[in-house]
Amino acid sequence: MLDAHEFGDAVAMLYEAAAVPEVWPDAIARLARIAGCTGGLLFSHSALGTNWVTCREFAPVFAHFMEQGWMERNARMAGLLAHGGTGFVTDHDLFTDQELAQIPLYTEFMRPEGYGWGTATHVRASSGENIVFTLERKLELGPVSRREVAVLDGIRPHLARAAVLASKLQMQRAQASLASFEHAGSPAALIDARGSVSATNPSFETLFGQIVIRARDRIALDDERAHLLLQKALSELAQDRLGDTRSIPVPRKDDNPAFIVHVLPIRRQALDIFSRAQAMLVVSTADRSLRVEASLLCELYDLTRAEAAIANGMLEGLTAEALAAARGVGRETVRSQIKKVLAKTGCRSQGDFIRRLAPLAG
Repeated sequence: MLDAHEFGDAVAMLYEAAAVPEVWPDAIARLARIAGCTGGLLFSHSALGTNWVTCREFAPVFAHFMEQGWMERNARMAGLLAHGGTGFVTDHDLFTDQELAQIPLYTEFMRPEGYGWGTATHVRASSGENIVFTLERKLELGPVSRREVAVLDGIRPHLARAAVLASKLQMQRAQASLASFEHAGSPAALIDARGSVSATNPSFETLFGQIVIRARDRIALDDERAHLLLQKALSELAQDRLGDTRSIPVPRKDDNPAFIVHVLPIRRQALDIFSRAQAMLVVSTADRSLRVEASLLCELYDLTRAEAAIANGMLEGLTAEALAAARGVGRETVRSQIKKVLAKTGCRSQGDFIRRLAPLAG
């Protein structure tokens, strides 16, 4: 059995991982050692998909698991979710020896990889996610014992709280980012993998009419051409190809002003498995000057100060020669900076760059 120090250290590491996702691999490895296992994984599963993190020792095996498509045929996870228990369960809690000898997950993958015994538990979060924790043991070491399961069950309440806390902290971070844009006067929303709105700030809701929320909270734009561009941008979030349209002009409608929707991909930290947002939509409205809007655009596209000045000059209609004279630099330097601005904003030409901001000109 664990002594008080070992128990406290393992529990403390779980709560640390809830706040610092980089700690999860070490926390998983610690619990694996307690259970006499080689490694383990933590899954977060919902209708939006499955995210996971694994300890370093088991990472190569899990990479093969994913490459061979076993996630879609994971009989063990299906059995675990159907079991309905509130503690850790073993393979023998889910299947008989005869069944284990016939299930492809075991016969075609786990056992050839040298594994085949393990223990797992799952927690149903209030957000609807199934949080699954599994530990894997080498086949030659035999099944996980009841004594080891009892030790893990003593830790499980802390594991469950840490996992749920991690999920809540992630949502709080997302809400904080929206609040920051609200403070800056920019409407913003978070979009999940299905193209549905998961959260907005109050300013974003004032644009409803030109922005439409359809069935299952899917985002749409009232203007057909703008809507097609938005859907294309959302479908290509992971590709990062030069020329992709990520800034979408939305025309005036009745008394409502024009604005631009910027689609910003969210690069989830590899170990932050509770992050569900795939993109943030940030809106540039026409209630400020074009120069200020260009400044915001430059910030969103990570331009340098010099590139930001060039971008503003382009929006004011200055030629490369005029920009060179105004800034006291050579024309080739300005042309080089213009190319960088176009590349970072995904525009093909200066005209293309200006057209994307044309709705703000009036």
